[in-house]
This record gives sequence, C-alpha cells and structure tokens, in this order.
Amino acid sequence: MFQTDLTDILLVLFGLVASVVILVVLPYTISRYLASRSARKEFEVAGKQMGLNEEEIALLYKCASTLEEPNKVFYSKYVFERCVGKLVKENSDNIPIIVSVRKKLKFEHLPWFLPLATTRDIEVYQTGFVSYKGKSYGAAVWEKTEEDLKIAILDRAPEFPQPGEKVRFSFLREDDGRYYFEAEVLNTYIEGGKVILVIPHTEKLGKVQLRDSIRWKVSIPARAFFFNRKVKGEELSLIEELPEESFLEGTIENISTEGVKVCFNRFLSAKEGDSLLLEFEWKGEAFKNILAEIRYMSGSTDRTCFGLKFLNLKKDHEDTIRRFIIEEQREALKAYKMDR
Repeated sequence: MFQTDLTDILLVLFGLVASVVILVVLPYTISRYLASRSARKEFEVAGKQMGLNEEEIALLYKCASTLEEPNKVFYSKYVFERCVGKLVKENSDNIPIIVSVRKKLKFEHLPWFLPLATTRDIEVYQTGFVSYKGKSYGAAVWEKTEEDLKIAILDRAPEFPQPGEKVRFSFLREDDGRYYFEAEVLNTYIEGGKVILVIPHTEKLGKVQLRDSIRWKVSIPARAFFFNRKVKGEELSLIEELPEESFLEGTIENISTEGVKVCFNRFLSAKEGDSLLLEFEWKGEAFKNILAEIRYMSGSTDRTCFGLKFLNLKKDHEDTIRRFIIEEQREALKAYKMDR
C-alpha cells in the first residue's frame, strides 16, 4: 500500500515538473532563442549596411550580444570603445579587424563637442604634462594604437619613469575641459632623442570643467567699440550715442552665456580689464549695447582675438543664447549620427 502511494506521488511530481518544463521553460527557451536569432539577423543587416564584412560583424557581435541594444555599437562611439577594450584584452589578434571596423564606422575621431570617454579618444599630438615623483614634464601623445598610447616626454629630466611605475598625464582640451588619468608604464624607449612611455588605454578619465557653461564654436559677424578703459554698467546711460564709424568689425568665434571670443583681422592695442561695447545678431536675434570686459587677448600683426566676459547681459538674452546653443548641439549631434 505504502509502495503504491509513493509511486503515485512520484508520478504526480514528475507530471508537475514535466508540465512546468513544457508549459514554461520550453516556450521561454524557444522565445529567447528566436529573439537571439532575430537580434543577430538585425545586427548582421545593420553591419552590412555599414560596409562591414562577415568576419568583422562576427567579431563585433561577440561583445555587442551582451548589450541590451546590440546595434548601438554601430552608432555610439562610447559603446564601441567599451567593446574594443574588451576585444583587445581578450585577444590582440583582433586588432587588425578592429582598425578596419573603426575606419568603416568613422570612429577614428571624436567630434569636438562630445566629451572624451576613454584614452582612445585622445588625438595624436595632444600636448600636456606627465607627472612623476612630484614633478611635471611637458609631454605629448606621440602615437596611438588599439592596444596603447605612446607619450613622448618633451622636457629634459634627471630621471624617467620605468616599466611598472605609475605616471599621471594631464592635458587641456580646447573648449571642453582639463582631463587627467593615471596609468602604469608598460615600456619605455628612445626615439628622435625623446623618451617614449608606453601606457595602456583606460576609461578612467578624470575631468575638471573649466567653465560653468559650454563655449560653442560659431562664426557670427560682430561690431565692437573699445573704450580703452574700464567702464561700469551704470555709466552706459550717461554715454552719448556712439558714431557708427567708431565701431570695429570682427567675428565671434565661440560663445557662451558668460561671454565670447571675438577676433579682428588687424592688430589692436588693448589691455586686459578694459571694457568694450559689443553688438551682434544671431539667428535673427539682435544683441545690442552689451558691455563686456577683456579677460585675455592673443594675436599677431594682422589678427587680434579677445576673450570677453559679459557684464550687463539681460536674463532674456542669456536664456536665448542658452537655447540657441542647445539647438546647435542637437543639430550637430543629429548630423554626426546621420553620418554614421
């Protein structure tokens, strides 16, 4: 009797397990398999549209298949670089294929308006400083491969880092910020009388934002009147109307909600701290009687540029500049994505 009951119980349990497998596990497994096949097929189609061959698609999918959206590797440089890092660490024989894929996807350079996400984004000949044992030396990125960076030390130094020692490389990216990272030296050698440090790529980039607001590259005709002295905002209402011929024609080369860089095709004598009156029109919006202070200046015998800080910019003008910059960013990003 007991034996019969045990057999019945086992049969019931077996039936339950079989039902779960047939009704739940099997359909789930099949759906996952079909979804995986569908995702792989979509990936292959997208890859071929990008000009990739079967070998390149297969290699890229090894990494992309772990992503929630595998096709993102074709359009996002950040995602692509993360995949590249994994594939290179897995097998250095993948490098020639990766170089070909990078070229076809047009991921060889990062647009200036996008922040760096990995040392692979750093441009060759980027200058900066190598810090070692509490001292800093002028340096530059000498060469860049999928495996490593080669940084040349430009200054004379009593001693140089050796393999296994850690160094810090810091550099300024124009219109973006100051970046830095630490890495262990893999190797050193001499080339052209310079010490070259070989260091591995990393995604651990630190960044110091130099400005509260982004400076956006533009080309906007502008007019400026130089006071050749410091002027306070309340003085403007007391100044008589300025004659048109006293304004100089220039071009605004970058702009933010805090100020602009304006350049003139002539040599101009002015001092940091002096004030000027700026007028320009951007996207049909007129900006007039803007008092600005010269924060820095640079130039040559036939060209002078000034970094200006707005002193009396109205809130609605500030909001307009911010809105225009956002619009330009979106347009540039859209064009960049379409070019993929």
